[in-house]
Amino acid sequence: MTGESFGLVDNLVYWQTLRERASAGELHVEPEVAQQCDKACENYLRDLSRMLEMTANLSKPEAFGDLPSAQMLGAKFHRLAVGEEGSARFAIKHQIEIIKTMREFFRHYFASVDATEDETASTVEALSPPK
Repeated sequence: MTGESFGLVDNLVYWQTLRERASAGELHVEPEVAQQCDKACENYLRDLSRMLEMTANLSKPEAFGDLPSAQMLGAKFHRLAVGEEGSARFAIKHQIEIIKTMREFFRHYFASVDATEDETASTVEALSPPK
């Protein structure tokens, strides 16, 4: 694994851990902050999706010509653009996965706030004198 892909894995594990801790009630984020972060994630995911589509046009190995050295260079650029590991496509896909995990973390608070509001409304209603 390359240093870059290891960093992506570490980042994903970090956000997965935060998501699990939030689900367990060990972490709290203010709902307004969670909403702003979720919106930023949504915008970033849109940008990353466009970038991922553009990676298809990053590599044209045949454009380097017929010489063996040109073909080797074309293959190298192709690997860097859309290869399995360490390529632009690889990094973007992993970043998308990280951002989706971040959104799951922030969205935990939306469900939590809704549940708290429902519980509070039920409690207030139960405590209110009949009309």
